Amino acid sequence: MFILKNFAGLLKKEWVLYRAWLIGGIFIGIMLSMVVPYLIRRFSNEFTMENQLPFFFSILVLMLGGFFSVLQYLVSIRNDLRTKEIWLHSTSSIAQLVGVKIVFSLIGYAIFNFIFVSIAIYNVKDGIIGNFAQILLLLIFTVAIIVIFQLMMFVIVLLFFAFNFQMKHFIGNFSVVITMFTFFFSLNLWFEFTKSKLYDNIFHRMGISLTGLEQFFPKSPTMNLSLSTMYIVDEVATFILVAILFFIATKWLEKVVLR
Repeated sequence: MFILKNFAGLLKKEWVLYRAWLIGGIFIGIMLSMVVPYLIRRFSNEFTMENQLPFFFSILVLMLGGFFSVLQYLVSIRNDLRTKEIWLHSTSSIAQLVGVKIVFSLIGYAIFNFIFVSIAIYNVKDGIIGNFAQILLLLIFTVAIIVIFQLMMFVIVLLFFAFNFQMKHFIGNFSVVITMFTFFFSLNLWFEFTKSKLYDNIFHRMGISLTGLEQFFPKSPTMNLSLSTMYIVDEVATFILVAILFFIATKWLEKVVLR
């Protein structure tokens, strides 16, 4: 009970400090996805893709929102590290303190995506065949997938954030270059591994076909939602890997804070 109350208090603190980021991001997103397309249509009579403008800008806002949420997350951690006495004298562990930031950023990102995925779907509503329940299911499914990927990104960013601080202790500001190189090199190795036969043989097991769920989603003449197979071993392994990386990252960050 105490842990939940403490977590709620930390979450409220994040809201007080960084709610302006969420509100500002939503405001900027609305300007980009709705106001800018209107102004382009209003003042540019020769533009030939005006019907696709709102959808294009909605997708642009969603892409920028992913970067924006990571930036807010990093700023939150960075600001706490500048006054790390708060962490040192806190009754919560480093894992809890960082976990609250991830949860807050994910909630804000989910709200952001719910709004702008809704706008994107509304902009192409004439090309969608389905009832309200099917469209709502598509909306929730899309937002859930995006948020899950963002969770993995938060954990990876946390790991390399700790790595950067560790390297900075040895080589100074040049650590940013090393960190960026290591980050992209590691991602490339991971993508190559996931496309390999070895990965298929190890993790693509206990498959569950999802094609039966396609009937519950709306149809579109121009877009075809295709659900293939979900592998239980792959999903469980991914969950375990993210948990391990989070544990390593927070322990590494704890060393940086206590140094």
